[in-house]
Amino acid sequence: MTNVILEALTELGTWFRPYQYQAALAIIATILVIFGSEINAAVKKLVARQHFVIRTFVFVLVCAFGYGLLTVWLTSLLAQQLAKVPTAYIVPVVFATFFALGMYAQKQRHI
Repeated sequence: MTNVILEALTELGTWFRPYQYQAALAIIATILVIFGSEINAAVKKLVARQHFVIRTFVFVLVCAFGYGLLTVWLTSLLAQQLAKVPTAYIVPVVFATFFALGMYAQKQRHI
């Protein structure tokens, strides 16, 4: 019975491997959505007393370049880590990650 499950997970993992970068991107995007309001609040607190032009410039930098850079860099980093996960366990690891993020989002009342 255990061999059948392991073989099925290995076959599923083999099918999934070409999509691990997209899974990493989805995980990073989910994390940024969950924590984006906290990041924005921290940045807002830092620049609250600054001139309108500076606040706007910082907002553009953080949103356009900061989140973009974080997405690209963290996705690459996470995809490298996912590549180290054995094929039989890649799908359960990705599923568990999304499940944990969903539970955290629910606990924080994001959903």
